[in-house]
Amino acid sequence: MKASKNGNSTGVLVPAVDRAALILRAIASSKTPIGVSELSRQLGLNKSTTHDILNTLCHHHLLERDSTKTYRLGYGLVELGHHVGEHMDLRAASHSRLVQLAHAVEETVFLGTYHEGYVTIIDKEEAPHDVKITSPLGRRLHYSAAAYGKVFLAAMSDSQVNQLMSDDPLHSYTPKSITKPNAFRAALRQVRAQGYALDDEEYLAGVRAAAAPINDAHGNVVGALCVVGFSTRLSVERLERVAKQTRDVAQEISCELGATEYPMWNGVG
Repeated sequence: MKASKNGNSTGVLVPAVDRAALILRAIASSKTPIGVSELSRQLGLNKSTTHDILNTLCHHHLLERDSTKTYRLGYGLVELGHHVGEHMDLRAASHSRLVQLAHAVEETVFLGTYHEGYVTIIDKEEAPHDVKITSPLGRRLHYSAAAYGKVFLAAMSDSQVNQLMSDDPLHSYTPKSITKPNAFRAALRQVRAQGYALDDEEYLAGVRAAAAPINDAHGNVVGALCVVGFSTRLSVERLERVAKQTRDVAQEISCELGATEYPMWNGVG
């Protein structure tokens, strides 16, 4: 996340990623597996470059190579597609309420999901102010990035949290960041008790945030809403009020997803 003024940004294509996407699309549109030479000819790419990209995509199981050294789409794409479907359902259930919450509190609201130590932003509605907090969709935040991470880790068992902090220690972002495991565990207990997480300039100096879990029908935390704003607009007292508003909206979304109780901490979905 970063502070921003209103304005448009120009996207820049990364050549290697662009070529990989072209290769995936070419293989997807082919009725039969396709080889290096044909791909390089079709796309006007150097044969050696094409071979290297194919090997990389195979390494990540996005492609598979058969005994004739031709390539077809890999099972890794099926897994990614499954997650896209899950996220689309979550976004569909959340979007209108996310927008309403952003308008009500006049701050930026993000929707995030969790995977392997990182929160990914999958939807947002920005504050109406000229100067506001923003972040691109797809941005990944480390689990120790304050309010967001606290919500997801609160749904984990103590052993899972301990293992995560052992494998990937807490990061320090500001003088207020929680960097000691015992203090972080205490913060998680508070999140479970009150149903929301707070960030008082722990991730970005001069920025406060409040986040609340979104539960599915099984009580898993499948997402989190996070309101983010400058501390000049979000006093500590107002942050508490906003946190409760965020929790109420997250509960409404959870009910739509089939949750029968709220909040529930049965794991991360």
